[in-house]
Amino acid sequence: MDMVQPTSTEITVAKKAFKKTPSVLLDSLVEEPKKRHPVPDHLLESKIYSELERSKVVQAEPAVLHYGGYEVGKHHQQTLKLINISGDVINLHIIPPQTKYFQIKYTKTHRLVPGLSYVVTVDFCPDEWRYYYDCIRIHCQEEDTLVVPVHAYPAVNVVEFPSFINLSDVSVGK
Repeated sequence: MDMVQPTSTEITVAKKAFKKTPSVLLDSLVEEPKKRHPVPDHLLESKIYSELERSKVVQAEPAVLHYGGYEVGKHHQQTLKLINISGDVINLHIIPPQTKYFQIKYTKTHRLVPGLSYVVTVDFCPDEWRYYYDCIRIHCQEEDTLVVPVHAYPAVNVVEFPSFINLSDVSVGK
């Protein structure tokens, strides 16, 4: 029977320090990644979204989303219902808001049966005290489109107003 000779597990380290390769040479070997242009959105660029509240096949409830009296840094949510008001089964394309402050979430099952609706949750998170605007665009069949404006404004969200305000007479220039 032949016996296998054990091999040495010692690692020999060179006593001479490794030379550092100049980074200029390494940089010339590595190609910088090219900046990619965003993929164009055909529905966003080729269609005109002008119908408010309802189109021939879809109705939005509410027609306009308002976030009044928001708090900076907190998330605010509202729901939007897109109802099929036509007599046919339809397919919708929901184009989300273009700014980072408004995000939408929804579950889209195949096609929308007449009378049923999609529930879209619109989440708003402001980072400063100012007016925000965006819109949700809905593309239906062929040229049928719908737009749902979304507004957020820094205002006191007061529902009750005084019934009488007394503005007394004042001299001109006072």
